[in-house]
Amino acid sequence: MSNPLVELLRNHVLADEIDELGHLSVPFYESRALIASRLLANELGCHLSAQSADGTEFTLVDSYLKNVREQFLDAPLVVRGGVLKASAERLSIYQEIFNSEQDVLAAAFIHKFELRRRDMSEQLPFGDEVVQRATDAVVDIPEYGPPRSIDLNKPPNRLSFGTARLLELPCTQPRSIEAEECDETGLFLREQFASLPYRGFSDDEQTMEWVYETKDGRRLGIADLESRNVLYGLPREGDQIQVFSANVKLERKVLQRSHWIFNLRDESLISAAMTVSIPLDLDARKSVAIPPEMREKLAQQFHPDLL
Repeated sequence: MSNPLVELLRNHVLADEIDELGHLSVPFYESRALIASRLLANELGCHLSAQSADGTEFTLVDSYLKNVREQFLDAPLVVRGGVLKASAERLSIYQEIFNSEQDVLAAAFIHKFELRRRDMSEQLPFGDEVVQRATDAVVDIPEYGPPRSIDLNKPPNRLSFGTARLLELPCTQPRSIEAEECDETGLFLREQFASLPYRGFSDDEQTMEWVYETKDGRRLGIADLESRNVLYGLPREGDQIQVFSANVKLERKVLQRSHWIFNLRDESLISAAMTVSIPLDLDARKSVAIPPEMREKLAQQFHPDLL
């Protein structure tokens, strides 16, 4: 028998959480869900502070987000969640963010966690007591919660750095990992890895524009409906990283893109990510078909074989 979802967090949308499209920015959905996951893990007996002191981290290795309804300034949000599956190797957690005033779903998450040494060199097991308590608390995903179009059972395409270069995929300029992005040991803050595809884009004309003006004067934003990020390793302060991207699905209204983040120190893959997006009319606040001029540009870097 499935257990009910547990309320984990309540707060409001703040002014500095609003992005250039006028709504709550993706990283702030993610930060709420991550806080909720950690609260739930502590309730299950993971004792995250003690583990961190011993050099072990509760590590988000696979993050899925489904955006459902835009949220705006001062919106009251509540996060509910529960365990989907538990084993000694991994905990899978479902969360949903609701607007408590409107009683509408804003977003849903599926987070997969492992216990890892801080430097990612070793995976450690969850204790028997934690696994048992998590198993006893298992919930079902509500009928409105599952992914729309991203298959979480299918591993991402682990593109190599050499292949990305050979295909001449659009990429960011290399950038260095700064001290403020790292912990006290100089290791990149693992909780921020899902934001890496959005950081450091160059001004290359092939790079996706987040706000686009059509020939007939409409202002369109590229809004993410779904995203998934999988973690393979962490850079250190001073390492240079580079993000390569490809359009892998192009439909009437929907664009799917894949991203690969590499550490240029050894050309290793840090993370693979994918996003499913739509053009959003910023005045009418509704989705529209991809304009012909935008479609033509997107088609220049169309790689359905990399899906």
